[in-house]
Amino acid sequence: MNVLHPPFVHFVVALPFAALFSQITYLATKDTTYSKATTRILAFALLTSIFAIYGGITDAQKILNDGNILDYGRAILKSHKTFGIITAIILAITTITKWYALDKKSFMLEKLSLSFIIATILVTLYQGNMGGKLVYKYSAGIDNKIIKLRANKIKQP
Repeated sequence: MNVLHPPFVHFVVALPFAALFSQITYLATKDTTYSKATTRILAFALLTSIFAIYGGITDAQKILNDGNILDYGRAILKSHKTFGIITAIILAITTITKWYALDKKSFMLEKLSLSFIIATILVTLYQGNMGGKLVYKYSAGIDNKIIKLRANKIKQP
């Protein structure tokens, strides 16, 4: 059913964790190789977030058109879309801050970047939890016939 969003969104969730470990290593060793790696990882996460948003919008439209979502899930889907864009903006701010810290060789900005990376991870995990609920609780992208069959099997003695 939804084929564009899931492959990209996993990178957006995982890459900030890799950036976190790289940034912590940089702060501990002051080896700029790790700082550069963090910047590149965040930039790649930002790039994939653009694809994840595009895929999410495309998939959401198909889900709504096909009716493959429970009624209450429609409101959650709209919130998920809005919060996904906010998440990408936070990731962009984090990436730009990290790039600027590297460019200016500012250890203080590098520490600030660590805080932004942690904030990005927290926001991304919240967003991912919401996306998981859409699929597993509100059947977003799952044929409702399957959900109804499961419900009927549970009701029957």
